Amino acid sequence: MAVSDRDVEKETLMRNSPETARKSVLAKLFPPWTWAVRGPLLAAAIVAAVAVGALTAVVVIHPYLSLDATVDRDIQGTNWGLLALTFPFLTWLGGPGGIYMQIVVVALVLLLNRRAWTLAFAALAGGLWYEVAVHLVNRPRPVAGQILRVTEHPGATSFPSGHLIFITISLAVLMLCIGHRFLPRWARPIGWAAVAGIVFAVGVDRIYGGAHWPSDVLAGILIATAWLTFVVSIRWISDRALRV
Repeated sequence: MAVSDRDVEKETLMRNSPETARKSVLAKLFPPWTWAVRGPLLAAAIVAAVAVGALTAVVVIHPYLSLDATVDRDIQGTNWGLLALTFPFLTWLGGPGGIYMQIVVVALVLLLNRRAWTLAFAALAGGLWYEVAVHLVNRPRPVAGQILRVTEHPGATSFPSGHLIFITISLAVLMLCIGHRFLPRWARPIGWAAVAGIVFAVGVDRIYGGAHWPSDVLAGILIATAWLTFVVSIRWISDRALRV
């Protein structure tokens, strides 16, 4: 009986020790699943980030690429038909309308799937990478003579395309936080195809008006992809949002 009492006393002391209390606090702040990640998505994020790094290095060394100019002229020389009617709106959406777009995205997430707010804000924070890259690279925009025409003259430098970063991330947040919850499983690929179609149209718009080189557009897509896949790969950020 005495041995049992000593054991109980020892267990009580251990439970009330500062070390145990510290571990308890850490367990509440960082549950066992906190650092769990989705391996394939993390690998995709790393691959996209490496591609961004390689493309950035090429552009820093060679701001003017003949392949860029060739692809740019080919896109500008193509009749895009009805798709071209969307270009003015897409230009506005990724520029002056960007703040309204993100306000609407956040409002929809908070109204329709509040548990996804962590994922939404973490993903939208990826727009900060545009500020980092555009000031780091400082690439000149296309000018008349290098391509067929320049009908848009944005103030910032060229690399990467901010329109692609902001629109890609915003649309992906809508799909991840709202589409994933409310769309039936069979309709989700259609939703993602619609996202891809809009991103493609934005890319064509940025090149068609002479605002960006094709490599700027590619960099914008890769930056958005790298950040989104990284954020979604972290389970404590994305699990609650993706739970149906």
